[in-house]
Amino acid sequence: MNLRILTSREELRELYEADLKRAFPPEELRPFSAMERLMDKGIYTVYVLEEDGQRLGELLLLRGFDGCGLIDYLAVCEEHRNRGAGAELLRRCLELYDGQVLLGESEAPTGDPARDGLIHRRLGFYERNNARCAGYDCGEFGVRYKTLYWAEENLPDSVLIRYHQALYRSQFTPETYERYIQIPLAEGEALKPCAPWAEK
Repeated sequence: MNLRILTSREELRELYEADLKRAFPPEELRPFSAMERLMDKGIYTVYVLEEDGQRLGELLLLRGFDGCGLIDYLAVCEEHRNRGAGAELLRRCLELYDGQVLLGESEAPTGDPARDGLIHRRLGFYERNNARCAGYDCGEFGVRYKTLYWAEENLPDSVLIRYHQALYRSQFTPETYERYIQIPLAEGEALKPCAPWAEK
């Protein structure tokens, strides 16, 4: 298996349409134009895992400051799922950022059995792949997420929240952040209304 950094916008568009749109519901998926803008800023990296010239999956990472980053999306091509490609992709990317703090988000259980099966499988995948669970959830565009992280040691929520907020503030205007982003989501706090990802 080969891990490479994607640089072609055409290929990014292809995997966005073929993989990300299938793997994530619209309320969780960043618009393609927003991904392009973050790449133009030099803070968004797309890692692609391949074997024999075939794309197995991709991991999209938002780089922050002070040695932190956010695993924005991880997806495995439908025909290669349940074969270890996701774990291998994550392992290789974590090796690249050894010694740094990487945050992750995975949708929190909703209480709806029709949705929660997939949600629990995703959380289980991250748990098996050494993710720690932070002590706070977050809300983004009306969706509640569990906060995950990878680091050399356990970190207090105050440190994780500072990293987490900085990563999101680097993406959005202050007005958009205040309107849609809840980091942390306080105990008993209502989610803000579900809305498409803002492109401001």
